[in-house]
Amino acid sequence: MEQQQDITTSALMQQLEAKLPKVNFYRFCQLLEQITDYELKMGTTESPVDDPIRFAPSKEMSFPAGELLCIEREPYLKRPITVRTRFLGLYGVDSVLPPVLLDDIVCKADGYQAVIDFLDIFNHRILTQFYRIWLKYHYPASYLNGGKDPVSRCLLGLTGLGIEGTHEQIGTPVSRFLALLGLVTQRTRTASGIVGVIKVLVADCDVDVEEFHTVWVNVPDRSKLGDANTSLSGNSVLGSRFRECNQSVRVIIKPRKAQLVEPLLPGGQLHQDIMTLLRVYLGYQVEAHLVLSISSAFLPRTQLIGSTARLGQTASLIQLNTKPREIKVNIGRYRGLAA
Repeated sequence: MEQQQDITTSALMQQLEAKLPKVNFYRFCQLLEQITDYELKMGTTESPVDDPIRFAPSKEMSFPAGELLCIEREPYLKRPITVRTRFLGLYGVDSVLPPVLLDDIVCKADGYQAVIDFLDIFNHRILTQFYRIWLKYHYPASYLNGGKDPVSRCLLGLTGLGIEGTHEQIGTPVSRFLALLGLVTQRTRTASGIVGVIKVLVADCDVDVEEFHTVWVNVPDRSKLGDANTSLSGNSVLGSRFRECNQSVRVIIKPRKAQLVEPLLPGGQLHQDIMTLLRVYLGYQVEAHLVLSISSAFLPRTQLIGSTARLGQTASLIQLNTKPREIKVNIGRYRGLAA
C-alpha cells in the first residue's frame, strides 16, 4: 500500500504543531482520526503503513516536559512523518532496555540508527495499541453525538432502545436515556425513577411523587340487570364511576428559578420533553398527574396587554403585605391507556 498523504499540512495540524508539547497524546490521536477520511482507524490493521503518521519516543534523556515533543519530516530519506513522544518507548526516558543499548543511542555510536529503526517498529505498535486500549475502556472519549458509537448502542440495546428508528417512535433522541440506564433497565417503575427522569431535564427543581393517588375512573358500560357479562360477586360496579389508586401517581414539580416556570407550563419545551420521557419510562399502564408548585414570587405581573400571565394558571391579583406562598397548577396528565 502506498504511503498516506501528509496530513500535517492542514491548518488544524499546523496550529497543534506550534503547541505540541502542551497537547494531550490521546486527544492528538483522536484529532488525527477525525481529520482523516480513512475507514481504517489508527492501530487497527496489521501493518503500520495504513496509519497516517508514525509514533516514536524521543532519543533525549532530559526531563519530559510534555507527552509530545515534535513532528519530524525527513522526505529525503523517504521516512514517514514521525511524532516524537516522551513516554512509553523502548528507548528514551521510560525505556526498559539495558543501559548499554541506551548509551549507544544517546551517544550516537556506530550503528545506532539501525537499532532505532528496528525498535521504532515496535514503538509505533505499542503506542497505537496503548491509544486503542484507552479508547476502548474510556467511554466518554469514544462517545459520539447522539449515542451513535458502538458502546452507546450496546447500552441502549439493554433498554430496548437500540433498534434503528426508535427515536422516531418515541419523539426524542435516544441518547437522553443514557443517563437513565439504571432506572430504565429496572423491571418495576418506582417513585425515585420518576424523580430521576424529571431531574435529567430540569435539574434546578424539587420533585415529589405521591404514590397511590386516588382518582375517579368512569365506567363506560354500567351494570344492568340481566346482563350476561355482569356478576354480583365479581365485576359489578354500582354507579357510573369508581375510585382507583393502584395505577395513578401525582407528580409535584417545584422550580427553584422563575425562568423555569414558563417552559414547564403546557406548550413549553420542558413540558413536552417531560411528557415524552414519561411515556417511555411509565409505558401504558400507569397514569401520572403533573402539578406545578410555583412560589408567588415567581408569578409574572398580570396585565391586560401582557402575554406572560395565563388565566387559570399564572394570573393572580397583587396582594400587599403578604408573604410568598405556594400556588399549585395542574399542568397535564399522562395516560398510557384509557381506563
